[in-house]
Amino acid sequence: MTRDQKIYRFAHWLACFIVAATFLSGYHKLLRPDDFALAVYRFHLLPDVWVNPVAIYLPWLEVGVAFCLLFVPRVRVAALWIALALLVLFTGGIAVNLIRGTAFGCGCFGASPAAKPMEWMNVARNGALVLLVFLALYGKRKSAG
Repeated sequence: MTRDQKIYRFAHWLACFIVAATFLSGYHKLLRPDDFALAVYRFHLLPDVWVNPVAIYLPWLEVGVAFCLLFVPRVRVAALWIALALLVLFTGGIAVNLIRGTAFGCGCFGASPAAKPMEWMNVARNGALVLLVFLALYGKRKSAG
């Protein structure tokens, strides 16, 4: 197996992990849109008029990204970039609220009001996912070049 084949295989497995995380995140939000809307509202980062549209459409975007990563090879790189943008935005929102001192469930993998309050470990987890997306993008670039 050549070095490029190894890089491609590594990127493939990273993308599979990213697919699982992205799909599960969106799927749990789709199950309870009212709870997720409350989580979006609690972040106090959007105007109130945007809370419901974001709570309705964001989970579909996450599931769509996972679907594209898994089944649509032509748009995998674009889906990875979207996943990266979402992760950076989510991580920033969590960090801002932790700095503010607010404590509520972030809504990342299920938006139950009784969920464990967010903590810096959520930022670390998302940071690790951002790193995985970067590695997958790097692997896709190396396999294409």
